[in-house]
Amino acid sequence: MDLTVDIEPTNRCNASCHFCPRDATPHQGLMTPDVFDQALLRAIEFRDDVASGFGWNMTVSLCGLGEPLLNKHAPTWVSQVKQAGFPCVMSSNGALLNEKRGTALLEAGLDKILINIGDEGEEYERVYKLPFEKSRDNVARFAEMAGDDCEVHIVLVDHRHDRDHLRRMVKYWQGYGLSKFVFFDVMNRGGALFVDHMQFDEYPELEQARAILAERDSKPACGAPFGYMFVGYDGKYYLCCSDWKKEVPMGTVFEASIVDVTSEKLQHVMDRRVVCATCNLDPLNRVTEGLRSAANGDEIDTDQLIDGVVSSNSVVWGMLEQLEQHTTIDYAAAERAAQRTRIPVKIL
Repeated sequence: MDLTVDIEPTNRCNASCHFCPRDATPHQGLMTPDVFDQALLRAIEFRDDVASGFGWNMTVSLCGLGEPLLNKHAPTWVSQVKQAGFPCVMSSNGALLNEKRGTALLEAGLDKILINIGDEGEEYERVYKLPFEKSRDNVARFAEMAGDDCEVHIVLVDHRHDRDHLRRMVKYWQGYGLSKFVFFDVMNRGGALFVDHMQFDEYPELEQARAILAERDSKPACGAPFGYMFVGYDGKYYLCCSDWKKEVPMGTVFEASIVDVTSEKLQHVMDRRVVCATCNLDPLNRVTEGLRSAANGDEIDTDQLIDGVVSSNSVVWGMLEQLEQHTTIDYAAAERAAQRTRIPVKIL
């Protein structure tokens, strides 16, 4: 099993993408070195005390909700992550990835960088509110500098709902020697971003999805809070990276370990009322969206989708059963939380 500890150097960003609800974040700031040091210690603690015993692989990601290169300490932190024995990944928009920063990241030992740059020319500047030629040249230069030492992945978000555009962008970046691509549909960031077709609680397919999973004896449990453990710039644990509004803080890295917050995370996941109920990553919502798309005549294999969700649920519960050896997981409280979500509430 592969796990990631996502440490947020900052939730500020120099871009202003229309598919990113930047204004929904209630507070923004930069992580300080003392907070990072403690967050990294928590990652080491979890790896040495828990993950290694189960054969789980762990990566540290410097990402969060902002542009990590806005934090001047980012290259130093990459070096610290590597010295601690973790693979290190970073996400960026590339606009600040000049030669000096690129050299520093490579010397620090960065293993992989994911760069979100899915448009070109004036359209890029309209969507990202950043200068295109500078960003393009930064990416092309860094990829050449990196060689085989650091994987460079271009992230393409299908915010246009236009697969032909994605293919054109792949061809464009291949012209600059890039060969690795990551594709994402638009995510609603736990409901912080309004997306027309993601108003899940309004759809009758939600109860249909709940019934289907119940028939499969599959308790919906999103894996994001457990497979991608999130530490905010302020040192607080948050439910996951989709908690864009930072509505579910769970203590700080100075007060609690990663294992300590597991039970509280599970209760929130099962309750679903905050963040999960409106998030497109939630298992129930994923099935709901699939059923609704099929009903609207879209080509979608709902059986394959449901099988995938059931399989993911099994992986999550298997992980939690193993974690139970290291913490007291309150399954009874989680089940009570799940029961609350099954009671229909009519608002008059």
